[in-house]
Amino acid sequence: MGRGEQVRTAYGRIRGAAPGRLWWLGLPVVPVQGYRLARSIPRFPDADGVTGQVGEGERRMKVVTLGDSVTAGYAVGHHRSSVAGQLAVRLAERYDATVMWEACARTGATAGLALELVSQEALAEADLVFVSIGVNDLKNLHSTTRFRREVSTLFDAILEAAPRARVCLLGIPPLDHFPAFPRPLADALGWRGRVFDAIGAEAVRARERMFRIETTEPLRAEMFAEDGFHPSPVLHAAFADAVMAGFETAESATEG
Repeated sequence: MGRGEQVRTAYGRIRGAAPGRLWWLGLPVVPVQGYRLARSIPRFPDADGVTGQVGEGERRMKVVTLGDSVTAGYAVGHHRSSVAGQLAVRLAERYDATVMWEACARTGATAGLALELVSQEALAEADLVFVSIGVNDLKNLHSTTRFRREVSTLFDAILEAAPRARVCLLGIPPLDHFPAFPRPLADALGWRGRVFDAIGAEAVRARERMFRIETTEPLRAEMFAEDGFHPSPVLHAAFADAVMAGFETAESATEG
């Protein structure tokens, strides 16, 4: 791959009515819905096992996950079941390698806060870095100008700290199809998510060694944790499969 490429992957559909064309008429109730949701949504810890290792091959590899609650393994239990551990397993099997994973992540992280998670020590030997960022920026009402600036700074810092790694960005998923969100809150988040997602995609396209995965369809109910918002191990596995497809394509292009 040259400049940032994109891997599309479909995770299936969940049931739900499509938003009406005049969903924006309900915007006055969105703050109330957001407040109620914040008070009532179940809480879970980040995953245990921030570092781990799989495989017994002679080749040594490392995968780092960086960013928000997705990469922190929120509501998953242990990183063996998160995208970090599942990527490590796939890399170990594909390349007959011993693979270490490390999560540099924090639930609630925005692009600006994620910059504090960029560790030279963690990233220097990384072969693959998986980044999830953007949802907290949009729900915290950061401006698009601020997000564009901070995500660009974040990507540049990661690429500098991980000089040999492929870096994958998780596209912002279709928030308007998340079970946790009532309408019109879901529609407002979905619209804003698409705006922020386009900024992230643009930043990826402008940089070497980066690629991106995105959902092409709404998500199935079993792909969510109990809170109806964060990914379950099923969705983490789907992320890992999509990332591996992009990583293998990039590696094959380099070898060719």
